[in-house]
Amino acid sequence: MITSRDNALIKKVIKLHTAVGRKKAGQYFTEGIRSVDQALDVKAPVAEVIFSDRVHGLGGGGELMDRVREAGLRTVEVSENLFKAMCDTESPQHIMAVIDIKECDREGILSIKEPLLLIVDGIQDPGNLGTIIRTADGAGASAVLLLKGTTDPYSPKVIRSTMGSLFSIPVLREKDTGELFDTLHKKGIRLIASSPEGGIPYWDIDFRGGIGIIIGNEANGISEQVMEYSDQSVMLPMPGRAESLNAAVACGVLFYKALEQRLT
Repeated sequence: MITSRDNALIKKVIKLHTAVGRKKAGQYFTEGIRSVDQALDVKAPVAEVIFSDRVHGLGGGGELMDRVREAGLRTVEVSENLFKAMCDTESPQHIMAVIDIKECDREGILSIKEPLLLIVDGIQDPGNLGTIIRTADGAGASAVLLLKGTTDPYSPKVIRSTMGSLFSIPVLREKDTGELFDTLHKKGIRLIASSPEGGIPYWDIDFRGGIGIIIGNEANGISEQVMEYSDQSVMLPMPGRAESLNAAVACGVLFYKALEQRLT
């Protein structure tokens, strides 16, 4: 059992709380019985499972540890106090998985017939991004493409907000917006930008075929560069007095409208 914060593994996990640490290690972590169980369900590239003995006293904890061992994964036991020091949550469930970051293959995604893509332009709030990813996954999106300036999808708060969807839907971090959109247009994918400042009401948009729905920054919306590449601008009419909708709410409205059309 590890009890010292000076242990190399413990130091590494603590650094995974930061974007710099995750980038350097090429790893992130997820906490909790349900989240680790979901990671095993989809065969995520788990490097090690870290736990304290208290996990065996929690509902499903003992069964999960049996499953971890049956999968042949590396396990590391730490003291209860040390586990708490490593966590991002105030009431930890005493198990976490350290997972290798595997960048998804864009070409494989774009080879899908008539893909439904979510394109995120500059979302900064981790909870918003996590909910947006979860919503896209629920609506059957093919992948999530994150443009430069969007918050790190592997931060603990994003992972918790996705409720496991980060493990089940491809997420790509794009560096060159222009190159990405040129590629999408060459593949015949229409780019539909959500904008509160005008456009076609969402119920009049054709969401069938290969499309990419763009959701912009919470405060500033979609950047000028991205708007220039978009093929259509879609609006969510707001006859009430609210000035704007939460980005995750807008994402839900658009993706479930797309789902409705694509299923009928």
